[in-house]
Amino acid sequence: MKKSKPALIRIVQSDYIALLGVLLPLVFLAMYIAIAYFGYFPGLRGRDPIQGTEGAPLFLYGFIITLLIGVPVVIWRFKSIQNAFLNGMEVAGKIESISFFRDRGNVVYSYEYQGKSYSGGNAIMKTARTRALAPGMEIILVVYKNDPQRALIRDLYA
Repeated sequence: MKKSKPALIRIVQSDYIALLGVLLPLVFLAMYIAIAYFGYFPGLRGRDPIQGTEGAPLFLYGFIITLLIGVPVVIWRFKSIQNAFLNGMEVAGKIESISFFRDRGNVVYSYEYQGKSYSGGNAIMKTARTRALAPGMEIILVVYKNDPQRALIRDLYA
């Protein structure tokens, strides 16, 4: 059987940590551009707007710091998930519960691996793929060989 390969875009769409690693630098960059080039960033939730370029260095430093942290985090998550797909075992599982709050969610599932029952979960983002999941649904999980308590829902990443 040919093993599935995780796609980077699917990892970013489904994995909350990877999404933060991509999104935070982009937010700081957008704010830096708004202030440095347009000289204005509107006040949100009753706060005063940032005018002039006095706030630009803060957002530039924020961009650099989040980029230096975000890129390694995304690479780590990608390699970790890729490693699970390459070296892990596919097993049948069942969704026990799924819940969403705004754009984030949590899915809990159960499965058997090498004759032992496990229960696990993943923090997920609310997408068309994750909204299609429902309690009681049969799924395919990729179980980490060295740590069978950890698993990923195959169809969210491949």
